[in-house]
Amino acid sequence: MGLSSLSLVTQIPSQRNNALSSLQHYSSVRNSLSMPSRTREIEIETAVVELLSDFGITEYPISIKRIVETLGIDLVPYSCLQPQELALARSASNDAFHVRTPNYSQACIVLDDTCNAYHNRTRFSGAHELGHIILEHREDTPNREREADYFAGYLLAPHPLILKCNPAFNLTEVFKVSSDCALFAKDQALARKREGETWRPHEQWLINNATWKGGGLIESI
Repeated sequence: MGLSSLSLVTQIPSQRNNALSSLQHYSSVRNSLSMPSRTREIEIETAVVELLSDFGITEYPISIKRIVETLGIDLVPYSCLQPQELALARSASNDAFHVRTPNYSQACIVLDDTCNAYHNRTRFSGAHELGHIILEHREDTPNREREADYFAGYLLAPHPLILKCNPAFNLTEVFKVSSDCALFAKDQALARKREGETWRPHEQWLINNATWKGGGLIESI
């Protein structure tokens, strides 16, 4: 979801210089109506891993704040908005939204941080909006919300890492996602397992490089 103007971008001080040019690298990841759904999902998975690989982000639970700031995108919490801005933000979304210029030279993600009980939901909402930006969705892009959801889910809890985890572990705690997101991610991971193929390059990269915040490879937690 987005606003019709960029008022929030222009009013909120920028914390970046030229880092947003990195977004142009991902402009090749686009929608294609002729592609099978699973093919498109693999494209989105690859875009996620390219993003992590290019910026050396390997630690889980993944930090949405770090990724956004690395890309030069402003992350703006509702709690720092002025009353008029807050009213405008809530009219756009009760969770999160993004605003950007048409050429992606500026972007920001604005998200509701006013309810601590839904911290994991806020993380997903931020990742969802990041997905819209990375995948360069337009208002008329088919399946844009589903694709952004898939991007967010794979960024926060990738299938290979779920399959490498001890089955007894609570995925909600391991990846800092909501219970609904954890259940859906586990179902997707099991579906990936049923495909029965060897690890694809982007999946192998995750297995080889992902680390846990407490230290060590993710598969050893």
